[in-house]
Amino acid sequence: MPSQHNPTSKHILLPLAIALASAIGLLAGYKMNLNNADISLLKLDQVSETSHRSSDGRIEEILRFIETNYVDSLDENTIAVDAINHILNQLDPHSSYITPEELEEHNEKMEGVYTGVGIETIKLRDTFYITQVKEGGPAFEQGLLVGDAIIHINDDTISGTKTSFAKMSKLLKLKDRSHIEIGYKKVDQSETTIVEVVPAKITLQSADLSYIIGDATAYLKISRFNSNTYEQFIKSLERVASKEDVINLIIDLRDNPGGFLPETINILSQLFADKDKLLTYTEGLNRKKQEYRTTGRQFFNIGKVAVLINENSASGSEILAGAVQDWDRGFIVGQSSFGKGLVQEIFPLSNGGALRLTVSKYYTPSGRLIQKSYDNIEKKFEADTSDYTTMMLNRTVIGGGGVTPDIKLKDEYNMSCYALYDYIDYYIINEMLNSRSYELDANKLTEEGLIRFINREYVEDVEKLSDICQADTERYIQARLKRMMEGDVSYQQFLNLEDAYITEALDLISNEKSTFALLSQEN
Repeated sequence: MPSQHNPTSKHILLPLAIALASAIGLLAGYKMNLNNADISLLKLDQVSETSHRSSDGRIEEILRFIETNYVDSLDENTIAVDAINHILNQLDPHSSYITPEELEEHNEKMEGVYTGVGIETIKLRDTFYITQVKEGGPAFEQGLLVGDAIIHINDDTISGTKTSFAKMSKLLKLKDRSHIEIGYKKVDQSETTIVEVVPAKITLQSADLSYIIGDATAYLKISRFNSNTYEQFIKSLERVASKEDVINLIIDLRDNPGGFLPETINILSQLFADKDKLLTYTEGLNRKKQEYRTTGRQFFNIGKVAVLINENSASGSEILAGAVQDWDRGFIVGQSSFGKGLVQEIFPLSNGGALRLTVSKYYTPSGRLIQKSYDNIEKKFEADTSDYTTMMLNRTVIGGGGVTPDIKLKDEYNMSCYALYDYIDYYIINEMLNSRSYELDANKLTEEGLIRFINREYVEDVEKLSDICQADTERYIQARLKRMMEGDVSYQQFLNLEDAYITEALDLISNEKSTFALLSQEN
């Protein structure tokens, strides 16, 4: 939180000095031998000494003038953050400052584990309602259900107040307590029920959704690459495949933003039987070239492969898709991916925050840099749009602007659909409250009802969005209801029934005359 103004402080600009000095030291090329996959410690005082030599005292001189002559008091935290962000904005789109408040959430996403009670919520009007309860989690064990309203947590009333999601999340953590008291109302009752819940470690599911979708073909969704994604990937394969029989895979990387590089490499190694195939390599001004290759330890007999991507598939998703495409291991289906070919490291800072800094670029096996163009304050990067050749079939692939799929398809849910569908969970909870029942008739949840709800509660003229959106809204409403009541697997299976990406992937896998026939001989 920003500090209170203190005009009498003699060192009010010290955080700014440290921030600027640290950044200048980094930009001057402070060299370190760090492992690309590790979170590496970089102490501010170490960099500060280097920066004094490189900035010839100009920054410190200006700061002293401001400190001793400025007309008014200053908020040192705000100034420091602004200074850091101004410097980082001149680098690339992916280098950023992570505040101490943001770092815990960032680490939870990357580690794939958080401490909580196992619920997802929305805020409808002024009340938090549960939209998902993790089976076996603390809230589940205490009988909380989708649709229940959270009234208070310990001594804090959160219903009917302006409580933020961030504050509610903090209240649901133990701190110095042995348990948390949650007061909630069921949809069919008016009185408040009070339960004692002990938060526990909850695993974020990133690769646990798999099922047989066709003859000897399995669908597997990977939502991101956190520290336990590979483990979940293997368990997902165990559910759908034996170690003796051949299993074809449809790997869904749509909307996957990436994550830990080692997890991506471990998953890729399962798609190739041979050892020492190059999967990607990284290189930067202050980072030596580092190659990542297959291990040769393949636990399942994986046959044909199709990878689904869209414009939100980034980083690790693009490494996986790029390696599969460059080695002609399978087909890439969908839209061109995001185009992020830069690698970041996390440098913890003494204030409890962290610096997320781009340290190298990664390249696909054919040598492609798939980073798209960007134009920052003082730095312009033009994407490499040269032609490259795949490793086995000598097909032409293009660098820059992401991974271009072998089979291009339109996005089923365009931006107008996303704008419309953001309201579906709110609509479903509202219908539960109106009917005072946990059981809803899916056939009565209509597009017209959704639009009326949105118009009444949020915006007007949403019919125009519906006209633009070509997807089946009522089917998506039913899918969201399935997620609330039955979980992610039922939700995804229901959506996939009419998914054009998956239909195309299945056709490619079943077509013996397709390029897959050649690929299977080579692999």
